[in-house]
Amino acid sequence: MLRRIVILSLLATLSVATAAWAETWTVGEGSEVVFTSKAPMESFDGKTDKVSGHIICAAGDLSGALELHIEVDLASIDTGIGKRNTHMRERHLETDEFPLAVYTGETVVATSAAMLAAGETVELTVRGTFDLHGVSQPRDITAEVTLAADGTLAVEARFAVSLEAHDIDRPKFLVMKLADEQKVRVSLKATREGS
Repeated sequence: MLRRIVILSLLATLSVATAAWAETWTVGEGSEVVFTSKAPMESFDGKTDKVSGHIICAAGDLSGALELHIEVDLASIDTGIGKRNTHMRERHLETDEFPLAVYTGETVVATSAAMLAAGETVELTVRGTFDLHGVSQPRDITAEVTLAADGTLAVEARFAVSLEAHDIDRPKFLVMKLADEQKVRVSLKATREGS
């Protein structure tokens, strides 16, 4: 009887440990970042698919630590007008000096489910640091994460970025100055390592 209890305890411990094993996903093709700028009489989108990074977490246990590192190549942002692209990159984002926007996530602070199962979508709030234009700030970002049957991850997040908070001069076109707050949508596609 004692032997059976010990074996069951070991199996239970092993199944918990297996569920909690961290896996790595590589962010790449199919990912996109879009920002929307608004002014009193004009709005436009800037977008790029030059997004890279990785996600390390345990799909079987979403509480607690994770490692998330996302980089966006700011010099590749396209607003649809060449001259505007040049102004955004050279005068405002100063991409020669600050080529990347980086988000580094460190822990899950809220989750709608304890684990991420294939075909299911979970809402996660991740605490981390957002680095833009040489200014790093603590930042919680909420995202919807879906694990596909083939093991790929899809991540969708929306948040606002203040230009002033990151020491970025607000672009002015003709007599219109863009709003300080920029709306950002991040769509990530990530492939499980070893898939």
